[in-house]
Amino acid sequence: MLALDLIEKLRTLSPDAANVALGLGIPQIIPLTSGMGLKVEVLTDRRAVTSLPLKRRTRNHLGSVYFGAQMTQAEITMGLLLFRRFPPGPWGMLVKRVEADFHARGKGTLRAVCEPDEAAFAALDEARTNESGKSEAWVPVRLEGSDGALVAEARFLAALKRF
Repeated sequence: MLALDLIEKLRTLSPDAANVALGLGIPQIIPLTSGMGLKVEVLTDRRAVTSLPLKRRTRNHLGSVYFGAQMTQAEITMGLLLFRRFPPGPWGMLVKRVEADFHARGKGTLRAVCEPDEAAFAALDEARTNESGKSEAWVPVRLEGSDGALVAEARFLAALKRF
């Protein structure tokens, strides 16, 4: 993909500028996210972090971040990490299952952090070498409030396929 190639070249010059460009591109790829204010804070081969502000488009009737917005943020954060490690084109990825646990109201800007453990990376990397070109693993994402308190946790069963 040309856009992802450009972002990777920009990343060599300025990781922060690449994250801004990627954040601006997400609504073009996933229109549902338009107006949410999702920002890419960190994106490496091992970690992805996004932020989501509490605003009119993300707020529920109780004045906190709507759980649907939280799960959208979590899925995009997980997807960014996997697409960085397994670029679209040679790889396809889909979510086969989602599990989520709600812990507290998201009263302000939320941070989603995706840092899979070595076992998850090893399971996903099997698609690079096995005959089927397929693998799957549970990929966790935690959502934290601005004070660092746990708001929600999600686990995505991600399936990869080499084309």
